[in-house]
Amino acid sequence: MKLKAALIGLVGAVSIQALSGSAGALELTWNPKQDIVGREHRLVAKKEYTFVDLGEQYNFGFNELVSANPGVDAWLPAEGDQIVIPGRFILPPGLRNGILINLAEYRLYYFQPDKKRLYTVPIGIGTVDFPTPIMDTKIVTRMKNPTWYPPESIRQRQLDEYGEQLPRAVPAGPDNPLGAYAFKLDADSYLIHGTNKGVGIGMRVSHGCIRLYNWDIKQMMSMVPDNTPVKVINQSVKLAVDGGKLWMEVHAEADVTEQQLREEYAYQLLKLQSTGVSVMVDEEKVTKALAELTGLPSPVGELQPSLAASMSSGS
Repeated sequence: MKLKAALIGLVGAVSIQALSGSAGALELTWNPKQDIVGREHRLVAKKEYTFVDLGEQYNFGFNELVSANPGVDAWLPAEGDQIVIPGRFILPPGLRNGILINLAEYRLYYFQPDKKRLYTVPIGIGTVDFPTPIMDTKIVTRMKNPTWYPPESIRQRQLDEYGEQLPRAVPAGPDNPLGAYAFKLDADSYLIHGTNKGVGIGMRVSHGCIRLYNWDIKQMMSMVPDNTPVKVINQSVKLAVDGGKLWMEVHAEADVTEQQLREEYAYQLLKLQSTGVSVMVDEEKVTKALAELTGLPSPVGELQPSLAASMSSGS
């Protein structure tokens, strides 16, 4: 469906490509000392459309749009609804030269420190029964029009539950869930690949592999060399200091309790404080962020005055 929407309340430029509605990875300027990137912006709907349509048009995952827009019907937004496009991110901790995947937020980050750029795209991940593992690996090769070799466990499950006998090899084509392109990882049979379906990005849909929109995997194929390191984490709570404030971003599935999130928040705060950062936390704002789960960075505290003055002066 052709989307008709107007930008309102723009809080700063992100990728012109993303804002114009053209498919492609969100490209952002970045330096290694930067922990928050991008800008949030908003749309006002001119006609009814689904978040699946909007996700494909603006290159976001279905779940990201649902979380960022509580109260908006994901399948039938009303004309005039203001819709948040969550284009601002607290960067997950860890790897800063290669591909970093955070399962909790259904998002892949590709860092190019030599060019001071990063690219980020939404992803689909493994189901509850076939979860995507946490791992440190690398890209070993790439494939065009890959053949899919269903693992025996998947073939047996398909037979038991649906009475369908999957072939041992599925060639490229409309029945192949890998799409037209795939990266092979140095980890069992896991891949980063495209898709043969129009939905599933921002959802638990795969048998453990990382699924991208077809235009994103095609773009990545031209940018990412073999032997690029790949790190997969699962971090629901992210914290960062920026502009004298403590920022927090929370992502969680329905089966994650608020207590679990609060414990992860406490752990991440301790890690941050162990680096010498001293903050005054607003516990009401923390509780609000843990309850709402919008996936949007929000301020939940401030640097101690002496430290904030020191950081702003550059001393």
